[in-house]
This record gives sequence, C-alpha cells and structure tokens, in this order.
Amino acid sequence: MIDESLQEQAALYAAGVMPATEREQFALIANSYDEVRVLVARLEEITALATAPAPTAQPSAALKSRILDLIKDRPQAQRPASQGFVITCSSGLVEWVNPEFSAMCGYSLEELRHKKLGPILQGEKTDRSVAERMRQAVHDRQSCQEKILNYHKNGTPYWVEIAITPIADETGQPRWFVAQERELTDLVAA
Repeated sequence: MIDESLQEQAALYAAGVMPATEREQFALIANSYDEVRVLVARLEEITALATAPAPTAQPSAALKSRILDLIKDRPQAQRPASQGFVITCSSGLVEWVNPEFSAMCGYSLEELRHKKLGPILQGEKTDRSVAERMRQAVHDRQSCQEKILNYHKNGTPYWVEIAITPIADETGQPRWFVAQERELTDLVAA
C-alpha cells in the first residue's frame, strides 16, 4: 500500500523537482516496486499533460536506434563508472540488487534476497571497525559512506566505496536503505 508520504515523493519525482540525489535513489525504489512504478508513470503522464503547451514531436525509431548505437560504441573511458545498487528493507535484508552489483560481487539477487550482506561479502581481511561503523549507521538509521574490502563469491577480495542512504516514510522512519557501490579498481586488494 502506498502511503501519503510515498505519494508525495512520487509526485515530486514525476514533476522533476526532487533534488538529484533523492531523485536517483527514488528511481531505484520506483523501478523495484510495481505499485510505485505505476504511480510514478501516471503522475508523469499527468504532469506532462498539464505542462505541455502543445503536442510534442517524438523522435523516430531510426533516430533512437542511431543514438543508442552511438552511446554503445563510445570508448570505455567516456562511459561513467558502473555502480552497483542495493535496496534493503528497514531491517537491512536485501530486497533488490542491480546487475552491476551482481557482477561486482558474483551473487545473484536470488542468492542475496532476504539476507544481510555483511556476513556474505565481508571476510578475513575486512576492517572490522569499518564494518561496525556501517552497521551502527544503519542501526541508527543514518547515512554513511565508507571504503571497505569485500569478497567476491569466488573468494577474490575487492575494494568498494559504499554510500548508504535511508529512504524515510511519512513518520520519518526508514522504509528502505539504498546502498550505492563503486568498485575501487585503483586500490590493490590484499
């Protein structure tokens, strides 16, 4: 069920007036939950109709195809670094991960769903004080950003920078946590 706070966030998102960071995080929520995605789509239609001075032209299928081909063929250096995203419930259990996160850690959504990531991804050389700061931030329902050594499913260590942000409900209590992760390939995993 979508409460009033979530409806308000969806309206701000659809109207394009939500700050960029919040917009990026809300997009993950909208793309992960059918009910929210449908609401956003309806609100975007209403916003488009209400703000459009005249019918707008749509790019042709051929033009869309050419643009996608140009983007696809860009050199890797011009592409933004891929980022993994994780959405957890308020108690920290995985609800959704994007394909980039799965590629980074080696685990599929099915393997991670309803589990806490720390015990799965942290290992022998993971800095326990960093892991504890992250756990405490989630427990305190606060944002945090850390660099930590995680372990791929195959046992290979890798460094990541993680930013965790709570997404609150109408009472201010976190409904979800969104973790944005970027592998730090310039750091050597020992």
